[in-house]
Amino acid sequence: MKMKNSKKSGKAQRKIAPPATRANLQKILVTTDFSGQSLPAVRYALTLGATIGASVTLLHVIEPASALSGMEAVVLARSDSEVAALALRQLEVLAQRESKGRGKITTVVRTGRPFHEITLAAGERATDLIVIATHGHTGLKRVWLGSTAERVVRHAPCPVLTIPTRELPKRAGKTPLFKLKKILVPIDFSNVSKDALPYAVLLAGHYGAELVLLHIVEKFPIDYLLGGELAKQTTVPMQKQAEVDLERMAGIVSKGTGMKTTVVVRDGKPFEEICHASKTVGADMIVLTTHGYTGLKHVWLGSTAERVLRHAPCPVLVVRELSHRRVQSKLRYEN
Repeated sequence: MKMKNSKKSGKAQRKIAPPATRANLQKILVTTDFSGQSLPAVRYALTLGATIGASVTLLHVIEPASALSGMEAVVLARSDSEVAALALRQLEVLAQRESKGRGKITTVVRTGRPFHEITLAAGERATDLIVIATHGHTGLKRVWLGSTAERVVRHAPCPVLTIPTRELPKRAGKTPLFKLKKILVPIDFSNVSKDALPYAVLLAGHYGAELVLLHIVEKFPIDYLLGGELAKQTTVPMQKQAEVDLERMAGIVSKGTGMKTTVVVRDGKPFEEICHASKTVGADMIVLTTHGYTGLKHVWLGSTAERVLRHAPCPVLVVRELSHRRVQSKLRYEN
């Protein structure tokens, strides 16, 4: 891994230009299932909203009783209106307890499939950011909530901030405070991947954070078959060129914002190196886009983003490809 401060560099082959998109985070939607594991997402959202001056909507989704069985169905053997009223009271208590008078908070209860209702609510409310905890349950249900978070990321009409809870302390009151000292931004030099930069810049500006631009020179199976020396003949020149290009981009960002911006270039499997780099540089957040490539590689980067969500040691802000946001009149959902 090589890490350098931004500086003027020689002529590069790629055309580097500042991102054209602008970030807007005025409306935040955060979900909760009332479990202790989902609480960190609520606290992150409320703290973030208070810092950047955004309104926060606290959402709970009630799954239909027909989807449950056994004792769970018996426990929920009450009218839909009673269940909704109880959930709304719980939300209001939670909002009052956690907000401590910080900013405007709205509470909403919906019934249906969680990822479906979360994405619909976000679209209906013109939400700018969804905040959701990963692994909000324990035991076998961890898989379900993990799946819900991933589906929300795939279908949301806006960026999604996922808060990992698998390594957080279990005792109440021990949730780490929201902090942003370093923000890691993976860049593949496509125009789409640059959609993440405005969001990283906006957050870094509010928190005085350092931006770390990361590029991964991807290794393919053929590289491992060729052996170390032969593979280096290809990867080393690519790494050097990536450093030059990334430093030019960092220079543009630094000049335009005054923020400290450093660069990191690594080689290997994208999701593994992104997660490893986040630990190495001490990143407090990863900001990346889905579908950073075109053609068949669209699916690959989508898979990379989802793998980062599963393994990253810090919050991950996923920005959908610009052309996919707020332009579809209908959402397609998985069976």
